[in-house]
This record gives sequence, structure tokens and C-alpha cells, in this order.
Amino acid sequence: MLCPNCGTRTTTEHKFCRNCGMNLEPVSRALAAHLTPGGAEAARAARAAERHAARRMTRRLLAGVAVVLFGVFLMAFVPGGAFKLLGLWSALIGIVATLAAVFSTSRAASDAAPAHAPHVPDAAAPPTARLLREQTFEPVPSVTERTTDLLGVEVKDRKARD
Repeated sequence: MLCPNCGTRTTTEHKFCRNCGMNLEPVSRALAAHLTPGGAEAARAARAAERHAARRMTRRLLAGVAVVLFGVFLMAFVPGGAFKLLGLWSALIGIVATLAAVFSTSRAASDAAPAHAPHVPDAAAPPTARLLREQTFEPVPSVTERTTDLLGVEVKDRKARD
């Protein structure tokens, strides 16, 4: 597999590109879905399920917000203690419904998501362990290396000027 950002050869088990640091998990998932039999159909079905879940969460959120606004309206504009209590209960129920919509959708999404992308070996990629021990860079000389050479020159120049 190649990194879509910089073109560095990686394996599907890498989470990030070794060269540019790009997150490779979405690319690995898409590649695994493409390479498995019926992967395109499964990917379309998964996207449709995600859209359906997003629409359901949006409807639930809007209903919860509407109930909260109704409760606030009752507390603010309708006189009487009973209506204020009814408005308070309505606002609390709306808040609980809104939070339940968010948490139920996020929990369902995390349950439906695979733990990790299936392993698709890439024979052309070198093993990572070997690359970590290789030394592919040249050491950079120290900044202070040249300054100590010049100390003797400054002393000679001062003696000549005196």
C-alpha cells in the first residue's frame, strides 16, 4: 500500500505513515473493503446504515430540543405554579431524551464498527523492525565545533594589534 499523501510504501497494519505522519486507518479500511469479495456492496450498505443512524439521531435530537423549549415556554410565559412545575419536568425530560439520542447512537456506532481492519499482507514492504535499526542519516556537526577553532585566531589577532 502507498501513502496517499507522500507515496511512501507502507503496510496495511501501519496506523500512521512513517514519512509524513498521515493517519492511514481510513485508507486501510477502504482498501480492505475493496479487496474482500463483495466489499463494495458491504461498504455501500455500511454507508446507508450510517446515514440512517444519523437521520434517526437528528430526529431524536430535534424532538428533545422541542420538548426542552416547550418546558422553558411553560415556565417563562404561563402563569401558575402547576405550569411552572410541568415546564420544569418537560425541560428535564427533553434534556434526558436529547442525551439518550446522542449516547444511544454513539454506542450503536461503536458496537457496529470493526475493532480493526483485516490484515492484508504486502510482500513488497520491508519489515519495520529492520528499518528501525538501520541508520540512514548522517550526523550533523555541532554548532560549537567551529567556534572553538576561532578562539585561537582571535587571540593571535589581539596580540598583533597591541
